Amino acid sequence: MITAGIDVGSVNTKLVVFDRVSQQAFCEKVVPTGPRPRETAHHVLSECRSEHKELSGHVRGVVATGYARHAVDYVEGTITEIRAAALGIRYWHPTCRTVIDIGGQDSKVLSLDESGKVHDFVMNDRCAAGTGHFLSVLAKTLSVPLEDFGWLSLESRRPVPVSSLCVVMAESEILSLLAADTPVADVIAGLHEALARRVANMAARLRVEPEVVFTGGVAQNPGMKAALERALGIPVTVARKPLLAAALGAALSVGETKPGS
Repeated sequence: MITAGIDVGSVNTKLVVFDRVSQQAFCEKVVPTGPRPRETAHHVLSECRSEHKELSGHVRGVVATGYARHAVDYVEGTITEIRAAALGIRYWHPTCRTVIDIGGQDSKVLSLDESGKVHDFVMNDRCAAGTGHFLSVLAKTLSVPLEDFGWLSLESRRPVPVSSLCVVMAESEILSLLAADTPVADVIAGLHEALARRVANMAARLRVEPEVVFTGGVAQNPGMKAALERALGIPVTVARKPLLAAALGAALSVGETKPGS
């Protein structure tokens, strides 16, 4: 009853090897995807097998998810990021009814029914607005390490409104604010508020119900959690392991998928 899920994302590739009997993970990995997702997926699987030789012959199946899921060879099948995120989050957070997933290249809001199945969802994958890439690019513009971005936003006492979520326009706006001696923390807080409003506007197209769980790489940013709570007007729970939820969901789906699904 040992299964594996691999989430080949635009920024990172994540792997979870899960024992359904003991309800424990044997192996959890997060590595940069890089320009060759197929090779990265092979590498992370091989690395796990090398570190856990006792698993040889005991893994029942592997299911892939993520934007490059169809590039992964030797898997039982594939599963969409939507379904994978719902399965993983619901396993860790049984009372979750709304999932907010902000990754490197897209953002999603999922509405789950009482059984944990996806009732409806909205997704932004057409531009960088509302994604981790948006924050990553602007962190470089501000010369602030991305891992410090969220904490700095919490230090702001007067967030400065940022009118554009287009990366190019936002960069220009930020440079003007800095030239006017605007505190960096206030600029960063304004960016978080703008991104949170964008996600809240997406969520408004669904029925947002608690418990709201925040997942994806951007969920590691404490400033975004706070900004989302203000924009939504309700508490937001950060997922137990934000980067690994979809990989866990893929592992839990083994036996339920069809090749190429």
